Parts: sequence; C-alpha cells; structure tokens
Amino acid sequence: MEQSSRAQRKTKRRKTNRILNTAIAVVVLLIIIVGFTIFAGGNDEEPAAPEETKQDQTAAVSDEETEEETADEPTEEPTEEPAVTEEPADEEETEEKPADEEVVVSEGTEPNVEQDIVNPNWEGVGTTQSGEHASSFETDSSDWQEKEQALAYATGIPLSDMTVWYISGNGPQGAIGTVSPKSNENEAYRVYIEWVDGEGWKPIKVQKLEENDKGR
Repeated sequence: MEQSSRAQRKTKRRKTNRILNTAIAVVVLLIIIVGFTIFAGGNDEEPAAPEETKQDQTAAVSDEETEEETADEPTEEPTEEPAVTEEPADEEETEEKPADEEVVVSEGTEPNVEQDIVNPNWEGVGTTQSGEHASSFETDSSDWQEKEQALAYATGIPLSDMTVWYISGNGPQGAIGTVSPKSNENEAYRVYIEWVDGEGWKPIKVQKLEENDKGR
C-alpha cells in the first residue's frame, strides 16, 4: 500500500513538474513574443517623419528668406530706348518760305493823304502779255485790264464793286490809279503800281485819301 502511494505521489509530482515546466515555457515564449513584437513594432515606425517635418520647415524658412531678399533688392525699371526716326533717303529738300512781313501803315505826309500803306508781301497779279511790254491806257486792252486787277488787289476792293476814277502813267513801267468802292465813292485810294517782267503789274504803295480828288 505504501509503495503504491509513493508511486502515485511521484506520478503527481511529475505531472505537476511538467505542468509547471510547460507553464514556464509558455510564459517565456510569451515574453519572447511580446518583446519581439515591441522591438519589431518600434523598428516598423517610420523615423523619416520627423526629418521630413524638419525639411519642410527648413524649406519654408528658405523660401521666406528668398522672398525677403527679393523684396529688398531694388527693381530695375526697363529703360526705353528713344525711337529713331529714319528719314527717307530720297526725300526732297523743300525750300522754306520766308515769313510774311508786316504791313506798314504810316501817317500821310502829302496833301489830301490820310495814310500811306505798304505791304512787302505784294506780288505781281500775273499777265497774259508776251514780248516787250508797252504800257497801254486803252480801256479795252489787256494791259489796262491787268492794271485794274492790280488796283483791286492792292485795295481789297472787288472788281465788280470798284470804280476806277483815274489811271495815268508814272514813268515807262509804272502807273498811278485812283479808285473807290461803288458803295462809298468818298472812300478813295491812290494806288502806285509797277510792271515786273513775267509777273505783271505789282502794287508798290497805297494812299488812303482824305477826299476823292478825282470824283465828278
């Protein structure tokens, strides 16, 4: 009986030891698994994340510094080159016309003369005559008609409204005429004209008379 009891106790101890050993092995295995999991999980974490954050911050700071430097730099405005105007090579040179001279009006110094008027810009009235000029006092001649044109030109009185009171010679190539507007025969002018070859009769001087000394 005693031997059977001892054998049973030994068998129970062996079972107990096996269970303990198994439990210890399981615990150790769990510890190993947990430790491995912890270390493996720590290694699986991405360590690059903080570095990327630092890089982003560094890039942002760099961009801000670049913008500040760009803002501080003086901006150079583009300089415009003056436009060059090219004159055509074949452009003909035009002669500049002299400026018109002023009309000279002075107080008359002769009897019955109110004013003396001289216009340096007067020109010849033109002519249809050819050959050597000979002054004519025939009222139907071209020369007489051109004399009338010169008298109207000098006084500014239209031919259709001008009364010719008198035309006489004043040397071989000169003449004197007295005219007035038909609307006012008391407004009389004495006009000095001269012949210019190729240009016709040209006014020299106009005298405004105090009264018409040739009127009827």
